Amino acid sequence: MRRRFVLLAFWSLLCAGSTSEGQIAPGTWLTLAPMPSARQELATAALNDKLYVIGGFENSVSSDRVDVYDPATNAWASARPIPVPNDHNSAAVAAGKLYSFGGHSQAAFVYEPVSNTWSAVASMNSLHDATPAVAVINDKIYVAGGVNSAGMSTREVEVYDPGGNTWTNLASMQVARNHLAGGVINGKFYAVGGRGSTGAPTALEVYNPQTNAWSTLADMPTGRSGIAAGVINGELYVFGGETPNRVDGGVEAYNPMSNSWRKLPDMPTPRHGIWGSVIGRTIYLPGGATEPAFAATDVNEAFTVGSTATLANISTRTLVQTENHVLVGGFVISGTNPKRVLLRAIGPTLANFNVPDPLQDPVLSLHNTTIEIANNDDWLTDPSASQIPTGLRPTDSRESALLTTLQPGQYTAIVFGKAGTSGVGLVEVYDMDNSSSVRLSNLSTRGVVQTGDFVMIGGFISAGSPGTFIQALVRAIGPSLAQFGITDFLADPTLRLVNGDGVTIGSNDNWKDAQQADIQATGKAPTDDRESAVIITLASAPCTAIVTGSNGTSGIALVEIYALE
Repeated sequence: MRRRFVLLAFWSLLCAGSTSEGQIAPGTWLTLAPMPSARQELATAALNDKLYVIGGFENSVSSDRVDVYDPATNAWASARPIPVPNDHNSAAVAAGKLYSFGGHSQAAFVYEPVSNTWSAVASMNSLHDATPAVAVINDKIYVAGGVNSAGMSTREVEVYDPGGNTWTNLASMQVARNHLAGGVINGKFYAVGGRGSTGAPTALEVYNPQTNAWSTLADMPTGRSGIAAGVINGELYVFGGETPNRVDGGVEAYNPMSNSWRKLPDMPTPRHGIWGSVIGRTIYLPGGATEPAFAATDVNEAFTVGSTATLANISTRTLVQTENHVLVGGFVISGTNPKRVLLRAIGPTLANFNVPDPLQDPVLSLHNTTIEIANNDDWLTDPSASQIPTGLRPTDSRESALLTTLQPGQYTAIVFGKAGTSGVGLVEVYDMDNSSSVRLSNLSTRGVVQTGDFVMIGGFISAGSPGTFIQALVRAIGPSLAQFGITDFLADPTLRLVNGDGVTIGSNDNWKDAQQADIQATGKAPTDDRESAVIITLASAPCTAIVTGSNGTSGIALVEIYALE
């Protein structure tokens, strides 16, 4: 299914001060109705927006229980037990069906919710006891690690194809381990944590089904086993677990674009022997044990990633020339009511930031879909100049500004130099009323990309309460502009995203090189393979993008941001 999208922005921030901490949404915890019985070393899976909790240790004995949690009613129901009591087992949903497998047996079963029945399917090739990592990619179930029939931690990996009812062995992990967890990001299988061999507690590996190969990634900061994991917005969240003689309540999130980890708020109830399943933006974590070894609990908690933040400031800086090489920024006001905005065209002030060749006298022209509706040359001549907040008034009288109220719709801001002059300019749009029902929802910018100080630099500032985020698709477009009559387009644009500390948090040259499946799922994949795109999740903080030409090439480019909902 395609994700709904709203074209939000492309941007440029000249400077953005921020700490890297808090760059990504932290999320919040929920305490939910307790499980009907206390269990640990269980498995869970989400089917039809309900959470199935399967097997596990109950009173230190293997259980055949299957309980079903409905988030809509915060209530539990029972389903038919699994055919064989099990613990340290696994579960997954593929092709719309629920599967139970692993644990103390190689047997596997499929559940039919309409008839409330379990049926046997093909047995696994090897034993994967002691909680392996599990992932579902293209309706196939991948299983990695665990403990084998010899009682040893294993590196073995296999995949189940429901269509053919077959298990197939795949390339083994690099680190043998059990009590680990898994997740899928952009069609790749991530396996994290565990125990049973040197390096297992911190190990993070990723499997690429296209190449049948594993790669090693940045170690998890807190080594642990008996963990749970879940993926939301392209990030792998890891919860709880145990270290020697201690239950860990830590939460850490891995971002594959930056190959880095960050710490998040701890679990309200630290637990090990847990399993994570995702419904919407929430990772459900029922049961587990609160003490090392056996101490099962009926606690049911969930971690929810915050709702979408809004844009408070969107802007772009690039070289402004003449004719097709002026700076063109489009933005949309969404909602049903008017919105107060401030538009600025900045030039001379850029010299204070060591920007060479600033545009000495920028002119700002504002258009709706048919005609010019406002313009300004020197900001003090604008009728609303006295109402511009002191901190947002341009510092040079030659710079331009328009403080205006606009109806919802599409608008274009054009920045050019007075009397045909050229130089580096900055266009900005500020949300002046911060209405949650009416918001800035588009700024895409077209401009000239050269080299050195004359690349295109972009950014935006999102605003929202703690825990809110924007998941965005950022694109750098060049060759596709030919269809609009642009002949000197940037032939091979590259894109780099950095946070307020200047740390790279995402990059791309050709969009199919990474995140191809996720980008295609948005319905907004670039039409030329040389164009760039990145999907990234950001909290209420600044982000900056840099668009350059591969191998130092120049040309006209378009940069955009789409908010994914």
